Amino acid sequence: MPGELTWLSDELHSECNTAVLQRARGITNQWRAKMRDLYCLNDPEADRITLSASVRGTTSPSSNYTVQATVDMGDQLLLARYCSCPAFAGADSAHDRGYRDSFGYRSFSDDDEIYDYEDADYDDFGREPAFGHVDDGNDDADAYQSPHGFGRRSRRSADGRSAGTGSRYTGMCKHLAAMIMLFVQTPERFHGYQPGNATPRYIADYMRRIDAERHTSNKDSQLDLLKRIANAKQRLGEEQGWLAPDHHGKAGGSHNDGPAIVLPGSVHLEPTITLTEGTTWSLSLRIGHDNTSYVLRNISRFVSNMRTGAYESYGRKLAFTHTPDMLDRFSQSVLTLLNRVLATRAISQMQNRYSYGDAVTVQRDLLLTDWEVCDLLDLHDALPLPLPNGEASENTHAMETDDIAGPAQHKPTSIMVASGLSHAGELNIIEGNPAFGFNVSYERHGEDRGIRIIADKVIMGTVTGQHSRYMICAQTNGYADTALYRCSAAMEPAFGQLSSLCVGDPDGVFIAEEDWPMFARTILPALADAGIGLHVPQEVAYAIGAECRIEYYLDRDLYGMTCEVVARYGDFVFQLVPAAKELRGVVNPDSTSKASLVKRDQECETLAVQVARQLFPTWSATDPARVREEDEDAILLLITEGVEILKSMGQVFSTAAFDGLMSPSKPSVKVGLSVESNLVEISPIADEVPMNEVGALLDSYRRRRRYHRLHDGTFVDLRDADLGELDRIASDLDLTGTQLDGGTIAIPGYQAFLLDAQVPDERKNASFTSYVNDVKIIDPSRYEVPQALRNVLRPYQAEGFRWLSTLWDKGFGGILADEMGLGKSVQLLALVEARKGNGPTLIVCPASLVYNWAAECEKFTADLTVEVVAGTKTERRNVLRRLRAMAKSESSSSSVSEASSESEDGPDILITSYDLLRRDIDEYAGCRFACMVLDEAQYIKNHATKVAKVVKQVNAAHRFALTGTPIENRLSELWSIFDFLMPGLLGTYTRFRERYEQPILAPGPEQSVMADKLRALVGLFIKRRLKKDVLTDLPDKFENVVTVKLAGEQRKLYAAHEQRLRAALTKTRDADFNTSRIRILAEFTLLRELCCDPRLVYADAKNGSAKLEAIDDLVANCMDEGKKVLIFSQFTSFLDLIGVRLAEHGVAFHAITGETPKRKRVELVDEFNGDDAPVFLISLKAGNTGLNLVGASVVIHADPWWNEAAQNQATDRAHRIGQTQDVNVYRIVAKDTIEERMLKLQRDKSRLARQFTDGGASGGVGSLTKDDLLDLLS
Repeated sequence: MPGELTWLSDELHSECNTAVLQRARGITNQWRAKMRDLYCLNDPEADRITLSASVRGTTSPSSNYTVQATVDMGDQLLLARYCSCPAFAGADSAHDRGYRDSFGYRSFSDDDEIYDYEDADYDDFGREPAFGHVDDGNDDADAYQSPHGFGRRSRRSADGRSAGTGSRYTGMCKHLAAMIMLFVQTPERFHGYQPGNATPRYIADYMRRIDAERHTSNKDSQLDLLKRIANAKQRLGEEQGWLAPDHHGKAGGSHNDGPAIVLPGSVHLEPTITLTEGTTWSLSLRIGHDNTSYVLRNISRFVSNMRTGAYESYGRKLAFTHTPDMLDRFSQSVLTLLNRVLATRAISQMQNRYSYGDAVTVQRDLLLTDWEVCDLLDLHDALPLPLPNGEASENTHAMETDDIAGPAQHKPTSIMVASGLSHAGELNIIEGNPAFGFNVSYERHGEDRGIRIIADKVIMGTVTGQHSRYMICAQTNGYADTALYRCSAAMEPAFGQLSSLCVGDPDGVFIAEEDWPMFARTILPALADAGIGLHVPQEVAYAIGAECRIEYYLDRDLYGMTCEVVARYGDFVFQLVPAAKELRGVVNPDSTSKASLVKRDQECETLAVQVARQLFPTWSATDPARVREEDEDAILLLITEGVEILKSMGQVFSTAAFDGLMSPSKPSVKVGLSVESNLVEISPIADEVPMNEVGALLDSYRRRRRYHRLHDGTFVDLRDADLGELDRIASDLDLTGTQLDGGTIAIPGYQAFLLDAQVPDERKNASFTSYVNDVKIIDPSRYEVPQALRNVLRPYQAEGFRWLSTLWDKGFGGILADEMGLGKSVQLLALVEARKGNGPTLIVCPASLVYNWAAECEKFTADLTVEVVAGTKTERRNVLRRLRAMAKSESSSSSVSEASSESEDGPDILITSYDLLRRDIDEYAGCRFACMVLDEAQYIKNHATKVAKVVKQVNAAHRFALTGTPIENRLSELWSIFDFLMPGLLGTYTRFRERYEQPILAPGPEQSVMADKLRALVGLFIKRRLKKDVLTDLPDKFENVVTVKLAGEQRKLYAAHEQRLRAALTKTRDADFNTSRIRILAEFTLLRELCCDPRLVYADAKNGSAKLEAIDDLVANCMDEGKKVLIFSQFTSFLDLIGVRLAEHGVAFHAITGETPKRKRVELVDEFNGDDAPVFLISLKAGNTGLNLVGASVVIHADPWWNEAAQNQATDRAHRIGQTQDVNVYRIVAKDTIEERMLKLQRDKSRLARQFTDGGASGGVGSLTKDDLLDLLS
């Protein structure tokens, strides 16, 4: 139910009897069958709504009644109601135009007529026939006018008619009640309903009042200590993971005929407060000007006049226009207080559902709460406390700015105070506590004995506010020197005790002997806390008894913690809980000494023992209270909160052994770094914690425990422990607690670069700093480029050679990820040339590039022997057999140099394909390579494939990867490559996914943190340069998107297929999407084929392809300009159609597809670069890597591919070193099809790769979600 309609529901229940409500609920529950034409007309200016409906009759289903009601949402009033049933016959309808056009909508209170009616429908009202009428023309002040439409029932005469002519009829029929009930429950069912966004006024006012109140809490009783212990146990378990008389002013001055001239700031208010029945305060006011004042007979009218600026006359001497500036400063403060008090009263009345009267009106007297009385008194200044012996105060009146600047307007220092009906007197307000004096005497009359206390002052009243407290106090003899004291906060707790003693009786107060102990426990402590002394005669001091003071003695021995509890009464001490050692001065309770006569506080002693039982559960009547050493939970409870609880009971004394349970300092463990034999050594540096406990300490820290216990029993607080650095490093490196406890930990050197960013320089050994800088900053003179390649390598290629050499020397692997066309192969061959003699190098590449690599080796490193592991299985087996024999010979040689000399006939480089390596992996057992290189390393991006597994089985001392796109679709591809290069660098894939991949892909604060950490870990092992950065002499590359529009049959076929696919994909449940993925993606492939040419899908389709026409035009223009063209497509069948079109025009062309033999591809490339054939048709998968086609200067992508990186690789066949012309790239895209949306998807998916390699990779089709695919169809 909306909160703003709650009041309407309350009025409904208060107005209708049970029978009507039951019938109305029946209609509401069947509202679809019983009610129709639900309307809500809004009048936003007046904040009113009019509800109307048509309700079927219950006793006569053929009858339909029109029901309407007008509601004032601002003032929460029902202004009008109507039903066309017999009870309300003759009223206007909300659908009547005249009714709607009237201001505020016409209601009964707005009509000029009197509607008489007779209610004869017993079923509607649930009672006897009744009569009534509605009248708005009666201005009689005596007529009752309810502020609510749902209000007090009218009085009835003997004949059943309304007794008052102005009273409203308040009966409600079931039809009207049903409509209102439905509106309260579901207002949105009414056409035109517009819910408001503002907080209802009564809620806002209520919240402001509640927000202004601050409730003070009383002291917890001693029994709450036991609850605190239970709460402490629960909290600790969660942290650890367990679970006045009237005064008439006298007019003075001359008697003038007219009112005096009233100037701003000259009108003053004179408040009088009256205390009746000792607890109730009221305020009355006089208003005056100069020496004339009048009784303020209507406070509400005065406040209203001040708000509206009305002119008011109070008598012959005072009349003025009421604005706040007419009052002096003090009176303005009083006016502010009056406004606040009256507003509070109004809010209180509004919240009272049984209040039906007019607005709050205060006549002469205004009842005040204690807080409001104090607020009024706080507006006054106070006189200083009179000094003893009549000494003058130096600060009776301090000079203020107003004393110099102009006429003083000091706040008054006195106020009129009345008590009951007695005459009011003016009391000074004094700052400070009154000085109390008490005469205490011992009296004995026969068997009656006691003390008599006579006070020198009488307390006439006290009042306590939110920030201050006051006491009306006078001398006992004659009530002289009566004053209002503004007391200190320390005096407030003693108000009640002082009022019970200072009653004004000359005979004082008599305390019987049997009540002395209770008097000593209740009255005396409160007086003492307030600084008031009460001298007790010596003859009764002993009988009253000394205060019970509890003392706890805490110690620690071999078996645990012990506690002794004693109760001290003056010089006598009683043992409540025994101790392990005898305590001097302690009297055993069983002793028959005189101490047994001392009056003991059994309640206090019992509570002290109960507290000890809770905190020290192991004890008996003869043994000391103890917490066993192994009971860690109980010890923690004791030292964290238990000691404070004991202190709230009494004094606590503890030994040094006990105090040593909690370490005073926060634990701190840092990390030091050094390098020894290419291994990084991590040394934990612990403060206040033994080295062999670092692992256990970190385990407690990770479990978010508040405390950790060391082996010596000492607890350390982990709340502010400095263990964050150790935790991060141990997590990143998967260090175990056993490793940390062992001291220095040796890890592979490649982890140094991750640690370098996490540990400050002051804790890095010189060996570590040098080790890291050798890789970060490579000295150009450290590695000489081989003589044969000095004039070949460009500067950036020489830099790449030195980077590879550095990784080789440090025992690291790396990814050379230069952009396509920057010569990655020649940089790798320079490394092999420089390391000649270390052993053979195995190069694994796609099958299409095997012989291309052989050609590269012959071109750049002619002095190296190269063996291609290809051909038949026998030929490959023979090559590997010789290699195994060479490895066996080397292992039996006495030195490396001898092995080298004996193996001169062995090849320096072996080249094979991924597919052949997978087939021949068993033949590679026993072979050893100095270096293994994966070209186009994205071939092992899926770590679960066979080829990704077999490359890791080859025995190679050094490993490198060449790829322009180390990340195409997901981060797991990067993990797979590094798992080949340096196993363990990124941990297991499961750990890598949890630590890096999932946080980086999920939006949140961890995304950038983990991305930075991964970049720090692998960044130095990936080297990537872009052509735009290193090849300033490379010709420009211009990329263009050529948009073609499908037409005719091609457009119809595409539209029909897309619509069918969209419907099928929408119906596919998320749970079934993965199982249907292959089928769905196949349908997307058909869509893309339709964009190329309908004949790729439908053999009988007509020859109508928009793309084919565009390609035809582009080729013709290029031939006119003498440019050669590369045309790439993923569909070989489309390449066939393009070839047919070229042949029809007599254009010569070459073609490479997946069926083209590997050797033939190299020959075709050479022919194209050398002959006059203007066009080269290339299948994207077969020819996007390894080919050098710089003879062409135009690249046409006939259709976009899911993976943008694959397209870029294809483009780089022409835009690479050796190209002398600007390269123009054209992407043919069908307008308003899936192809246009694929371009956007490519851009969105390429961000991940750029984050780690600055590469242009994009997401492949395998990574698309159902939502991605739907977006492609929208």
